Amino acid sequence: MQELELLIIVIKAFENKANEMIKILADEFNLDLSAENPFGKLLNVENNLRKGKLRENWTYWFHGDASDFINIETEQFLHVKINRAGNFGAIDNHYLFEFLQTTKSLDYIRKNIETEKKFGELLSILTDKGILVNIGEDPFKTLILKH
Repeated sequence: MQELELLIIVIKAFENKANEMIKILADEFNLDLSAENPFGKLLNVENNLRKGKLRENWTYWFHGDASDFINIETEQFLHVKINRAGNFGAIDNHYLFEFLQTTKSLDYIRKNIETEKKFGELLSILTDKGILVNIGEDPFKTLILKH
């Protein structure tokens, strides 16, 4: 399998897991994901909900425009952008690479794309080919997989 195809597998796995974790978070805190600011009550500093535990051994931590999720048992890591109009699979090169490094089911891909530099080069190729699209506003780039 080509490296680009492998990277698309990583992106889809990330997108699926990010959406799954956001759904778990929404269910846990009764959030309406269609609302204008669905995470507002979790971002409120006074209620101490910016950081906590979820079912299935996951922790979450809101900071900036994202929430980090870490599985306590497997150490799988996800950095999920929360302000992208429901596009929870938005890609950050560094954090997507960290997702690859911490996702055991993707070990076979990690052995083919070993460095963050190579990973970034492959993401650039996917962008050039129109497989990844920018939904951000200049000068900020927010890439998602084109469906």
